[in-house]
Amino acid sequence: MSDYFRKKAHTNELITTFDDVLLLPGYTSFGPSEVDISTKLGEKYKFNLPIMSAAMDTVTEEEMAIKMALFGGLGVLHRNCSFEKQLKMVRHVKRARSFVIEDVATITPDEPLYKAKDFLENYGISGLVVVDENNKVCGIFTKRDIPYSEEECKKGHVKDFMTRDVISIKPNASRKEALEMLFKHRIEKLPIIDNGNLRGLITKKDLKPEFPLATIDEEGRLLCALAISPKYPTSSEAVSKLKEIDQYSDIFFIDVADFYKKDDIEGTRKLMDLLEGDFIVGNIGTYEAAEFILTKCDYPEKLIALKVGMGSGSICTTSIQTGVGAPTLFATAEVADAIADYNPKMGLIADGGFKNPGDLPKAFAVGADMIMSGHFFAGTTESPGYLDTIQGRKVKIYRGMGSKEARTTNYVLDRYSVEAKMLPEGVSDYVPFTGPLESMLETLKEGLANGMIYAGAQNLLNMRTAKMGVISAIGQTEARPHDLLGKY
Repeated sequence: MSDYFRKKAHTNELITTFDDVLLLPGYTSFGPSEVDISTKLGEKYKFNLPIMSAAMDTVTEEEMAIKMALFGGLGVLHRNCSFEKQLKMVRHVKRARSFVIEDVATITPDEPLYKAKDFLENYGISGLVVVDENNKVCGIFTKRDIPYSEEECKKGHVKDFMTRDVISIKPNASRKEALEMLFKHRIEKLPIIDNGNLRGLITKKDLKPEFPLATIDEEGRLLCALAISPKYPTSSEAVSKLKEIDQYSDIFFIDVADFYKKDDIEGTRKLMDLLEGDFIVGNIGTYEAAEFILTKCDYPEKLIALKVGMGSGSICTTSIQTGVGAPTLFATAEVADAIADYNPKMGLIADGGFKNPGDLPKAFAVGADMIMSGHFFAGTTESPGYLDTIQGRKVKIYRGMGSKEARTTNYVLDRYSVEAKMLPEGVSDYVPFTGPLESMLETLKEGLANGMIYAGAQNLLNMRTAKMGVISAIGQTEARPHDLLGKY
């Protein structure tokens, strides 16, 4: 972090946003292919893409969360819904790219051989698990079992040519165990059998990662994150439902506009005792808040990061409605100082206020480990908002979680001041439809990587030594397209 910001971060003398500052060019001794944008949160979570999609009901549900994880980032599922929907979403994400096939193609031993051959050819698969009427596995039939003789194909049955000695594996086996079994026996398909019953299938093809940069857990499943309230459940039924959700969630995001409150801090401590998942808390905006959390709250090691920024989002009106806020760049610099002073291993997520790809390098320069945005992703194909057309232009709905529309569900009232139910702290509007998420992520990745190259930083840790300065209003104007006939 620049010396200027380290000295000024928590003096209340200067509150800056992304447009107020500019990184200065640095010496570059590496090539573009050597830029490393990977990051970590805690000891066990690595991300090849340091970007998160926000926990908003018009931004992140199953489809967005799955795609964000596949491309190396993380999508945080929103909490503006029932326990039942939350469970459905986390279960969907966790099972989305499992190496276990649950809907296994099967055939009975008495089926004619030609039917098995047609099945393999028509569906483009290489093998079938043979089961009897009680779903008991009695063999496996692959393309290698098909006889060369056309006559035998016409008259024979599956049971006459199937492999009876089935090599299998037990339920809940790890990816490593499955790979070792497949290699040991030189086979491509490995049925999962429990007391003779077929429970699934593992194939060599599915164990090969289609998305090599995907964010996965130790078992090779996609990482799953869910936003939750800091309030401890008031009924045994709610506790039970939350614990069921816990089975599929790796990280819980405590999701409130201002976390620096006694009730939220104490409620979160109880939730940490109840749930197995790791925690990220937020939002906060000052050195003092981070200092208090890191030194006074006695949170266990499952607290892995702090999320910062208050009032910066394009659909957030907290600062206007209340006169209180902490722009994301300022908040990131403040909290980064506290983390450096009290717990350098703690992660930091800069949340909201990003308008351009060039804002990302600035966030990492002042201490962020990852950034979170709703604005970038609300208009993509994968967001849950419906696609509409206004004056010939395709758009998608985007609303703040403090807007009147979002708060009608009653699920997120405690995200803001519970007493101020009539005071909206967000708006609802449309954003341009931007197409597939992959294209948006590629734009952000290139903006970040190019910013690092210009700043002379080969990785995100090096970015913290980049020089930064405040830019004048005239300088801001000059940095944008100007003195042209077209509109910009």
